[in-house]
Amino acid sequence: MQSPREQAQIAAGAWVLALDTPTLPPATATNTLVIGGDRLLIVEPATPHAREQARLDALVGELLAEGRTLAGVVITHHHVDHVGYATALRDAHDIPIFAHAETASRVPFEVDTQIAEGWSIDLGDGHELEALHTPGHAPGHLVLWDRKTEVAHAGDLVAGEGTILVDVSDGGDMSTYLDSLRRMAARVRARRELGRAPSFVPAHGPVLDDPAAVLDHYVAHRLAREDKVRRAVVEGGRRAFLGILASAYADTPKRLWPIAALSVEAHLRKLVDDGELVREGRGARPR
Repeated sequence: MQSPREQAQIAAGAWVLALDTPTLPPATATNTLVIGGDRLLIVEPATPHAREQARLDALVGELLAEGRTLAGVVITHHHVDHVGYATALRDAHDIPIFAHAETASRVPFEVDTQIAEGWSIDLGDGHELEALHTPGHAPGHLVLWDRKTEVAHAGDLVAGEGTILVDVSDGGDMSTYLDSLRRMAARVRARRELGRAPSFVPAHGPVLDDPAAVLDHYVAHRLAREDKVRRAVVEGGRRAFLGILASAYADTPKRLWPIAALSVEAHLRKLVDDGELVREGRGARPR
């Protein structure tokens, strides 16, 4: 029977556990990444459930028994399904919590070290983890990229199952999110031109071995939905918010429309910022 270490390993010096969390369907779990050489970082200490925490403890215990040490925990952003075990791990191992300043201002606990674009940490044996600021889903969202393995924890930039919500009431911004997707796609391609093979560990779903294709798909999907919102207003004469929602998400079950409404709002704000529409109450009209 494989040990927790063997079951979780996705590359030399990189281990992933999908741990149950209170997240949005269809996802039921959040991926925690343990990465490094003689020093280890725990990225996305998400689960609040004791049974799932014990699984992570077993993996970490096995790695520490090999003579490694823990350098800290990193959270990609502030949402509840990404931070559930952060403080308990800090207290148990006397290690710091790292996060972006925007995340630190939104979590209900103290972040020990605020990090930003370009921050990196040497984890030994050639592992150097770099922080990349990728806002849009959340203001402080980070992708954490290991320069040795080319394994990156992508947080909620993309998902291996379901989609990513951009909620303006929670600091989300559609234009910024699209920029982050395009930037990471360009970085993946640049690494491939150097003969590297990046893989993304999304917060939810399986590891993505072709992240550029997934990033491109996300951009195309968002722009296609934006076009439906635009056409609902410009061609369909839909000016009330519910009419725009019904037209743009006619292909989506009505039970999901409360979530879809958040995306419609994000797309409307982007189209207004782009100078294409003018808001009328909650709805919009052509400029």
